Amino acid sequence: MPAPFERPVIMRRNLAVFLRGLASNPSAPPEALVRLAAANIDRTELARRRDLPAQAAAILAGDEDANLRLELAANPNLPAEVQTVLARDVDARVRGRLAEGAEYFTTVGVHGRHLPRPLSHDVYELLARDPQPKVRRALAFNRHLPDDIRAGMLDDDDARTAAIAAAEWDPAPTARIGELLSRATGAFGRELLLLRLDGPLPAEVARGMLADIDSSTDPANGAELLPYIAATADLDAALTRRFLPDPQLRAAVAANPTLDPEHVAALAHDPDNEVRAAVVARRGLDPALRESVAVQYDDGSSGNTVEWLLDEDLSEPDQLAFARSRHQVFRKTLAMRTDLSDEAVAILAADESFAVRLFVCERQPNAPGWLLAHIAADWTSYSRWDMLAHKNFPADAATALARSDDPQDRVVAAAHPGLPIETIEALLADGADYVRRRAATNPSIPTDRLITLLEADESAVVSGAAANRTLLAVTMHQVLDQARL
Repeated sequence: MPAPFERPVIMRRNLAVFLRGLASNPSAPPEALVRLAAANIDRTELARRRDLPAQAAAILAGDEDANLRLELAANPNLPAEVQTVLARDVDARVRGRLAEGAEYFTTVGVHGRHLPRPLSHDVYELLARDPQPKVRRALAFNRHLPDDIRAGMLDDDDARTAAIAAAEWDPAPTARIGELLSRATGAFGRELLLLRLDGPLPAEVARGMLADIDSSTDPANGAELLPYIAATADLDAALTRRFLPDPQLRAAVAANPTLDPEHVAALAHDPDNEVRAAVVARRGLDPALRESVAVQYDDGSSGNTVEWLLDEDLSEPDQLAFARSRHQVFRKTLAMRTDLSDEAVAILAADESFAVRLFVCERQPNAPGWLLAHIAADWTSYSRWDMLAHKNFPADAATALARSDDPQDRVVAAAHPGLPIETIEALLADGADYVRRRAATNPSIPTDRLITLLEADESAVVSGAAANRTLLAVTMHQVLDQARL
């Protein structure tokens, strides 16, 4: 007689539930995903899968459900031929979603921000000729947009499209700054351009912008641009003399990479904390001078990071030096990198700043288990799920959360592979259906027990069991056969 797990019996009323759960199973083989693409179920989760096979994507791209195609258009890993189909979709919303290339987030493992891959050049050209301005505007926001396409969009018949194309050019070529500024409508668009230049703002352009502000009947309209001009201009003596005396602009001047070293040294002792912080964050600043400057940081501010440090080529001694810096802004930024040595991570894990320790938990593949458990005990944001999924999260801490009176604790802990089987069984009988579903995805459930969950009367349990990554491929295909897919 065949083993029980070879002959699953899915109750007819729960067959669709099983198929929806299978669509999100991380272990579902490509051929199973292709078969699911033709199922008469909600295939939203299937359309979102980053490992979606090209054949399945093609099936979904031709589906009559516009909302499904809309979800597919946001998938970052579509083959070029499917991109072309969606770029010609009858629904402008679908074309716009594809054109945008929006950022997305993962919620498995160490949490991170991801960008979709570039579209094919032919698809960019197709979308740039789209008859709907809202589609072209979405395309103008796409950070992967090739320079030749973006340059052509500066002449778009729709003024807003042209302005977005200019303001979102990153990095913006300084040689074309006059043209770009003329097409960027509003102060915000011009501020973006100034921050994204591929070099310093030419002094003559800066003086022209200042003359326009000075001659305006309402100078307040351009006043918000002044800090951006002060931070990006190629400072000569005249511009420096104009900006430095203004207390509202000194921090911007202190951050300007073209500022004369003598002024940098003087601003390091400025009474304004914001000015000193700008000096400290300068790239290439003498380490001794940096460590001699006192700065107060807001531990809860998400803005306290140093962008250049994220991409800097750091030796291990450099990592350790920044990990021991007196300045929280460097320790916090360093904790966001995922290439740190164990010693650097250990130093940051014991940091006095909660923000630094949180980033260690959210970003470091070698984050210590004790810290993960400590932060996750009270942290309620989205990254708590990632901490529980971290390979170093302690089983005893997960078990304690799984036995909590708070269902939000139980649901994040329910899929941890280190849970005792009796704890998993208790969660499978939990009063909250979302806890039961999550528990059914636990990879420590024995194979024969998993099959009995597939046969359950309850939709939440069947859906979770179908999404369980330990489910055998032969079982998946047997149920797909039963569904005649």
